[in-house]
Amino acid sequence: MKIDRLLAIVTLLLGRDRISGKELAERFEVSVRTICRDIDAINKAGIPIVSYTGIAGGYGLIDHYKLDRQLLTFEELFVIETALNGMLSSLDDQKIQLLMDKVQALIVKAERDQMQEHKQKMIVDFNPWGHGRSEQDIIERLRGAIKDNLMVEFDYPDMLGEYHARKIEPMTIALKGYIWYVYGYCTTRKNYRIFRLSRINNLRITLESFVRRNKTIEDLEALWYDRGPVTHLELHFQPQVRTRVQDYFKAESITPLPDGSLQVKGEFLEDSWLYDTILSFGPNVLVLEPEHIRAEIADRVRRTAQLYDK
Repeated sequence: MKIDRLLAIVTLLLGRDRISGKELAERFEVSVRTICRDIDAINKAGIPIVSYTGIAGGYGLIDHYKLDRQLLTFEELFVIETALNGMLSSLDDQKIQLLMDKVQALIVKAERDQMQEHKQKMIVDFNPWGHGRSEQDIIERLRGAIKDNLMVEFDYPDMLGEYHARKIEPMTIALKGYIWYVYGYCTTRKNYRIFRLSRINNLRITLESFVRRNKTIEDLEALWYDRGPVTHLELHFQPQVRTRVQDYFKAESITPLPDGSLQVKGEFLEDSWLYDTILSFGPNVLVLEPEHIRAEIADRVRRTAQLYDK
């Protein structure tokens, strides 16, 4: 709609010193002539836009023109913009970009250098290491399926790494730490499940619609704590892996010992993550309890050693 484009142009001009007609035309996918007519309409509406000629020409608002930002302070605007930048690192969403433009429009020219200085002191980036375009595409496609209540199908690995077809009613996508997940009702398993996006292969959005089930975000979040039996675990770590231990385990579960080593006690879900984490510490960790995990770790170490004995 033309009115939406006019408002978006004003928003951009409020956040930029100067912008060319060509850039505006490309951004809004219209001709430069249409942009000229839009600028004329904005001027007639009482918003003063100046046209600059030359190589660095373009359009800009007169210096003293700004929006009243009501109760928002400069620091609050900085926090909002930083958070939105973090979202844009993971979500290629034009609505978020438009909101960013609106926030930037509330920052007067005299504060822009100060804003740039603040940006050097804090970064919020939800984009995980190694995150590629393929995972971002999955996020966008799942968001569309959730919005339209469409079933999705994909291949997903089991604990042994073998892929099986799954069909779910996607309900929510969630970012936990640096990992994206989708929560949904799995019609294959007849229950609610959590799937890690990086493990999803061959995603297909079907034309089959569903009625969203009566589950709140709190109900879905509870899935994290209902994923199988937990085990009381006691571990002893050597001093040289202290930093990694503090990265992996909660502070309240760690007890420093006089010789610099660490003891970790707590309730843990007994799954592949637990075994892989313990094994990743190599000879710098010893499982004290329970006995069956000690035995399983020892067996996995023996089987690994046999691969190198041949």
